[in-house]
Amino acid sequence: MNDYTTTIRLRLLKKIISEQEVSDQVQLLNELKNSGIETTQATISRDLQKLNVVKVRVEPGRYRYEILEKASEGDLRDQLRAVFDNFVDEIKATNNLIVIRTAPGNANSVAVIIDRLGLPEILGTIAGDDTILVVVDTDENRKRIENEFIAILEKAS
Repeated sequence: MNDYTTTIRLRLLKKIISEQEVSDQVQLLNELKNSGIETTQATISRDLQKLNVVKVRVEPGRYRYEILEKASEGDLRDQLRAVFDNFVDEIKATNNLIVIRTAPGNANSVAVIIDRLGLPEILGTIAGDDTILVVVDTDENRKRIENEFIAILEKAS
């Protein structure tokens, strides 16, 4: 695919997500297909990351995609509380690593917000389907961040 096709697809994805209540990638694939764009689920997944799209709970058992716009640190912390409330089940840590367990399919949504916080002591995150690995620069900083995350999770529960 060329850059022009990618740009068109990304614009259309933004439009679909902002105008419709889309809850999964199959719906997005169908909407793109209806608009004449054939693509794959893997491409959609990469596009959603590029667009800073997260899945948010509308009500118990019902979710939709939402594009995270640039936000202040306070807004990001509010978003972190919201995704912890909706998706995080458990937090464990050792040495300079924090492992966050989420509801299936939601690790990326949580990791995106952790990354967007831009905390210098967090070297990076790796998100799977339901698990996030947060790598922190030192054991001391890991303990502080772990405690912050646990406090957010306890408040959210």
